[in-house]
Amino acid sequence: MIEFTQHYFTAPDGIKTAYRRYAPQGDPKPLPVICLHGLTRNSKDFEDVSPVLSQLGYEVLALDVRGRGLSDYDPVADHYQPATYVDDLIGLLAERQIERGLFIGTSMGGLMTMLLGAMKPEMVAAAVINDIG
Repeated sequence: MIEFTQHYFTAPDGIKTAYRRYAPQGDPKPLPVICLHGLTRNSKDFEDVSPVLSQLGYEVLALDVRGRGLSDYDPVADHYQPATYVDDLIGLLAERQIERGLFIGTSMGGLMTMLLGAMKPEMVAAAVINDIG
């Protein structure tokens, strides 16, 4: 089994976003895969697919959106919305110097992917969205 390393990004408001990084195995692919979970879920949703993508040469980042998984809880209830989550995502990708990626989004993660595509279309090279009503 391919192991991941645990990382954190701190947003300007001090909230830490946790994410798992699966390093690419073999010949690395040019774009990373970014995995975004659903409303009440977390990065563990991608623990089966992430190692497979890693073995194919992709760097994989699976996020815990603020308030979920290992990420900090935000005391400001109004911050629990896709726009805030996408701002966190953009900051995390900037910190990692990722300008473009391949996205897998389930439910809320799919909404985040679509919102990112509307805000910064140059960042989304491709997207797989699942369970979007």
